Amino acid sequence: MQCDLTGQTALISGSGRGMGKASAKKLAQNGAHVVVNDVDAAVAKETATEIQNQGGESIGIGADVSDEVDVKTMIETVTETFGTVDILVNNAGVGDAGPFLDEENDDTFDLNLDIHLRGSVNCTRAVVDGMVEQGYGKIINITSIHTKNGVGMSPAYDVGKYSLLGLTKSLALELGRDGVRVNAVAPGWVNTRMTEGFSEAVRQQILDNNPLDRLAEPEDIAEAVTFLAAPASDYINGHELRVDGGQVPIDSWRLDNR
Repeated sequence: MQCDLTGQTALISGSGRGMGKASAKKLAQNGAHVVVNDVDAAVAKETATEIQNQGGESIGIGADVSDEVDVKTMIETVTETFGTVDILVNNAGVGDAGPFLDEENDDTFDLNLDIHLRGSVNCTRAVVDGMVEQGYGKIINITSIHTKNGVGMSPAYDVGKYSLLGLTKSLALELGRDGVRVNAVAPGWVNTRMTEGFSEAVRQQILDNNPLDRLAEPEDIAEAVTFLAAPASDYINGHELRVDGGQVPIDSWRLDNR
């Protein structure tokens, strides 16, 4: 598979930790100049330093992707350092959940839409003109297994991820003729901070419904991201690549089982 990304610049939002960090490191290993973004500037710079210490080219930038001004400032720095962004991974996310009937969770809806949808729109708008101008670019949105079967007690998260999938498919149609490919990676349950709080009973329920009998590791998601970023996937557009181990839908799943 062609994975040589030498000379290309990749921006991964929310990549100070977890899946984003693993994706940033993997893209750097394949030759990309990597921009590590996180709302926590210290964490972003720490991950960028790790990449540099492993021989990669990277910078870390703290920015809130839901803030349009923050994103524009970040892209100005990226452009001055590396030039046009060739690969954008909209990975920044939150895992806040709660019942729809609890009106106190209205803020949770706002947060999920601000980060998952508005953040992805802000980052995409900031880099897409450069992609169109050069006639090539890859946009990879991180959705979720939730877009397949939904999860009870998590309407805000589900709406955020479904919205991101809709954005993926729409932009794939709009930008394809300009040489820009837009796809999504839909992780299943991954060993990250988001799943650390699960009880042993809930983790076992997940494993009982997964043919591979394990949660994904962040590196599993990074492999899928790298494939969609690479030239080998140039004819794939508007696709959601599920990385869930063949997870069987759990119709009765409710996050309040935690």
